[in-house]
Amino acid sequence: MGEAADVRLLWSNLYKVRTIFASYYDVSENYRSYRLLSILAKYASDIYELMLDSQERNSGLALRIEYNKKLSPGVLAHANLLMAMNIVAELVDSVSQTGEFAAVLVATYKSFNPESLVSCSLTFSRNMPMNVNAKPMAIVVTGGYVHNTRKAIGTLKTFVKEAQRSLEELVNAYRRDYIDVVKSLGFLGYKPIALIAIQNKAVSVEEIRAVVSDGNEYREVKIPVRSPEWSLEDLPPRIIDELKLVVVNPFKSGLPFAAKGAFITGPPGVGKSVMAEALANALGLRVVELKPFTYRSMWYGATEKMLNAILNQVYKRRKEVAIVIDDAEFLSSRKYTIHEAHLSELSTILYHLQKVDRPFTILTGNNPDLLDPALLRPGRVDVTIVVGYPDRDMRRKAALRNISKYKIKLASDKVVDYLVSNTSWYSLAELDALIRLAASKGSGLVGLEEVDWARKRIVVSPSERRSIQDYLKWWSTKVQGITITYIPSESEIS
Repeated sequence: MGEAADVRLLWSNLYKVRTIFASYYDVSENYRSYRLLSILAKYASDIYELMLDSQERNSGLALRIEYNKKLSPGVLAHANLLMAMNIVAELVDSVSQTGEFAAVLVATYKSFNPESLVSCSLTFSRNMPMNVNAKPMAIVVTGGYVHNTRKAIGTLKTFVKEAQRSLEELVNAYRRDYIDVVKSLGFLGYKPIALIAIQNKAVSVEEIRAVVSDGNEYREVKIPVRSPEWSLEDLPPRIIDELKLVVVNPFKSGLPFAAKGAFITGPPGVGKSVMAEALANALGLRVVELKPFTYRSMWYGATEKMLNAILNQVYKRRKEVAIVIDDAEFLSSRKYTIHEAHLSELSTILYHLQKVDRPFTILTGNNPDLLDPALLRPGRVDVTIVVGYPDRDMRRKAALRNISKYKIKLASDKVVDYLVSNTSWYSLAELDALIRLAASKGSGLVGLEEVDWARKRIVVSPSERRSIQDYLKWWSTKVQGITITYIPSESEIS
């Protein structure tokens, strides 16, 4: 890393802690550094909650902080210095008062790269014995943007490893009397608790902001823009290739005839929302969820104004975001609608979906007959995807994913086969619930007995679900436009 610009020992009578602080850049004390610290202080309680039981937790805390100005390494180092003297010191003291010793390593990086270390500090109890097994915890602050929270949490150990190595070298060179404290904590074998990513871009990058002002009313709506967490690999294998052929490949190639929208329908719990996010991910788009409560108003004409304002802002970023309208039944057919406000809302959405330069739009719904047919015609929503209850292959895929996700142990190799064989006509949501229930019964260990116990508590009617599946097959034959179906036969399900 090079020679350190600043190495010092800090202590606080108020919190009864000590901090070894090291910086590779000259510390810059200015308005921005104090402003940044005040933002970090807002999340101190979240970090504290994680610290209380951090040894038992399996996941970290990821925070994204938006900052409009570019932050220099000196500013980041100064925030780390102040954080070690205030926020982290208070947390360490709080844990120490419970009778346990704690130490927190705070590492600050100028980018989302373990080699870009700006400063690091170790805060610990002043009266902590050198040979005690303290609670080791770590917080990483980066000047980069987190595109994928799961991936970012997974890289925390890499950051901490680099920071502890550098801290050991510096302490050994400048403060050798504390080298035993650093080495006794064992950060490298411990999962860190927090990642705070500072985004040096305008706030508008992370949210859609729409304002309506007509002289009598001022109303502002902010809708988050988020990265999808699911991918095509999470979908039924039988449908992936067709989705790529019909939707993904033409869109990503920029072809003028590519589809601009999709409607996903099927019974509750079969993965429609997952498919919507996976499709957006495959298209290289981030997600803007359009929900009626964000724009509806009790005042005459205000709903349409706000809806127009939101959609106009989304259109400006149509190359990077997709609109997702989950549970779209609220856009009911005009023959069922009796209130003129709903008619006006529907007309507004129909108008925007008619535009040639519209963003990719994904709707989901359990009951397709409720939606206005004009929404689903080609030219507005080009592709309809009909999803039925999962077949054996998809249930196996989902079961393995959930077992891994929840870190469940299996009593034997037969458990997965038994799960798949005994969950005919289950939705994916019910399969997930069954696995969690069985794991609760077995305290994390699932065997055949736990599966049987959990099955008795989830009621599934095969005859009712056969009729739903038959209805989906019939409906898919009469819908307008391009149709992609995943409706397994009974032999594939059972």
